[in-house]
Amino acid sequence: MRKLHDRNRSAARKALLERLQHLHDTTEWRVTVVLDGKLGTAVSSGVRKATDMVVTYATADQTADSIIERLVGASGAAKDILVITADEAEKLTVESLGAAAASPSWLRRELEIEEVSFVDELERVHRSARWR
Repeated sequence: MRKLHDRNRSAARKALLERLQHLHDTTEWRVTVVLDGKLGTAVSSGVRKATDMVVTYATADQTADSIIERLVGASGAAKDILVITADEAEKLTVESLGAAAASPSWLRRELEIEEVSFVDELERVHRSARWR
């Protein structure tokens, strides 16, 4: 994904969101993605259900980090939050608020493991189904 990011940031962002949506939809993870906004504009997806994956874009007067810190601090359940960041200062900040932090490479491995597990489960279901 890094190579794609270097060539086309928009396509890389879309690919990342698709992989995270899969993780959100097929596991117990509830995913919230906070990104710096394109040209500093906020984007809203309109009406959503409580079970939907949330994607938030920072506005020109915010950073993704400041939104993450506010979400963790206001959550009342920081111990249940895992923030993925490559920024060491952000990692220390969210940990000081009670959340856990992990690196993007850790997330990449988790996504790969989950995708293999999902395919294995689909194959198991397919084998056990009685197709007529």
